[in-house]
Parts: sequence; C-alpha cells; structure tokens
Amino acid sequence: IPIIAAALHRLVLPAQSQIWCVLHREDSPARLRYGLAATLLGRMVLSGDLAELQDWQLDLVRAAQDFYAACVPVLRDGASRLHSRAGHSWNEPRGWQALVRATSAEALVVLHAFADAPSSELSVPLPPGEWRIEETFGDAASGARLETGELILPAPGAFDAACLRLNRA
Repeated sequence: IPIIAAALHRLVLPAQSQIWCVLHREDSPARLRYGLAATLLGRMVLSGDLAELQDWQLDLVRAAQDFYAACVPVLRDGASRLHSRAGHSWNEPRGWQALVRATSAEALVVLHAFADAPSSELSVPLPPGEWRIEETFGDAASGARLETGELILPAPGAFDAACLRLNRA
C-alpha cells in the first residue's frame, strides 16, 4: 500500500485518495506503524477489528490519528517528492522509500522500510532551507537528526515506518 499510495501523488491529490489501514488484534507494533504511516500518504481510513484491539494498540492508533490531524495542512497544500530505493518489484519490495510533502512553512516525511531494509542510517533530501523536527510518529523516527539539506534517520527494521513533521527553523 505505501508504494502505491506514494506513486498516486503524481496523479491524485492526497486529499482525494483514501488510504486504508486494516487493523487486527494480532498486529505487532511494527505492523501497526507500517499500516498507519501509509495512511499519512492520503486520507486516513481505518477498518478491521477496532473493537477488539488491545489498549496499547488503541494508544498507537490514537497517536497516529493525532499526528495525522497535525499534518492535514501540509497534506492539503503541499507538493510531494518521492525518494525511493525500493527496487523494481511492487509485490516484493526491498529497501525503502520516503515521501517528502512540503509547503513553504512545513514538511511531512513518511518513511517505509521493506524487506532487506538498510542496516545503516538513511539520508532523505529536504527542500532548501533550515528545518526543525516538530513531531514524530514511529520508533524509527527517534534518533532522527537534521544536517544541511537532509534528514538523517537511524536504520529502520524491515516493514516498519517512521513519520516526521518538520517546520521551518
């Protein structure tokens, strides 16, 4: 889903693209982060066993919803740039992708790692200017730092995700 949702940014405005995350009681934290982060590539839609989720899962869903709400302006008004090292297969992706959606005032970075995720830090180019990390979602976002013109993220695990909301410094 994240590969297709990111590619759709060239064809459909994110506000017009519903991205579904189907939730199950047996979902691991990484599986939940991966699916919930994909919804940040369009309009968040949740389905599945919502009434059966455990408390820690509901906390993660609420955190994603709060993060999404803060990102609505950049999703609505931004321009997207996709950075991908995901190989050629959309059915069995390897590597990673990061979509950067930015306005003149803020940016959203949505990173998804696939099979054979990098074992070293990732560098994601940012739009020109100085940025600061305002808010994050996902464990792989902890330890992120900014260097001139790029966001440096710790190595994510396979099929995990991280999202960061940046503001102009």
